[in-house]
Amino acid sequence: MKRYFKIFGWICLGIFLQFKFNILYGIVFLENLNFHDRTYIVEIKLKPVNKTTDILNVKTTVHHSLGEDYFATVYIPDHIRVMNLEPYKGGEVLTGYLAYQMNMKRKYRDVLASADFIISPQEHQPENKDDPVPIVVHFENLKQRLHTDKAYLLALKNATIRLEGPEKSESIYPQKYGM
Repeated sequence: MKRYFKIFGWICLGIFLQFKFNILYGIVFLENLNFHDRTYIVEIKLKPVNKTTDILNVKTTVHHSLGEDYFATVYIPDHIRVMNLEPYKGGEVLTGYLAYQMNMKRKYRDVLASADFIISPQEHQPENKDDPVPIVVHFENLKQRLHTDKAYLLALKNATIRLEGPEKSESIYPQKYGM
């Protein structure tokens, strides 16, 4: 009988330690802190639907993230109308931009988000506003802004929207505790 209580005690201790201390999370955390840099990735693609409507696909990734919460806010110029989403009122106010919140989800070491914006030019636009305006993406956690991306530009000419920029925008930072 004593042997069964000893086995039962070890099982209970194992279950308690599993819930109290997640050892695998600690190992992954230390590995990320010491051996991997944190990378912020933004991918934006523009797909035409018809003459005046386009779909702007925005993907954001925080690769090798250590923090618990990451937020990405996309700022689209206000001369571009987003038809399928409401502007985010909790973001920083940038003159000439409307903010849209990305729904970021953790997947192992990465934090990912993807959103499709159905866009068209505003109805009352100045003629040939061809000056490219950047799409601003802010990466933040609960304490601070971690990265700002302005690699992609939107230009409007004759009611046609053009996207300029790289296929993928990456920025690499060394890991720090609390980021």
